[in-house]
Amino acid sequence: MSDYFERLVRKAGLPPIRLRDLRHGAATIALAAGTEMKAVQDMLGHSSISLTSDTYTSVLPELARDAAEAAVRLVTRQGSKRSAGSRRAHSGPPHRP
Repeated sequence: MSDYFERLVRKAGLPPIRLRDLRHGAATIALAAGTEMKAVQDMLGHSSISLTSDTYTSVLPELARDAAEAAVRLVTRQGSKRSAGSRRAHSGPPHRP
């Protein structure tokens, strides 16, 4: 199959690329687009999610950064909702005994 693919690539005048490179590229793009790791594992036919994760999270370090930033946004948003609620509860004239 790889030899046939190589002939097709040459015939089409494309730069040299291996069939395996396309597979790797497709998985990388899928993860960058937000596809769940389990879906990529199934797409590639890997026997374990750890194989997929070990291979592809190292390829896309920005996935880890994006996940961290998403968590920060969630925590920040939750914190600001609590703060806003606290401010509303204390708005108005001060309570005097």
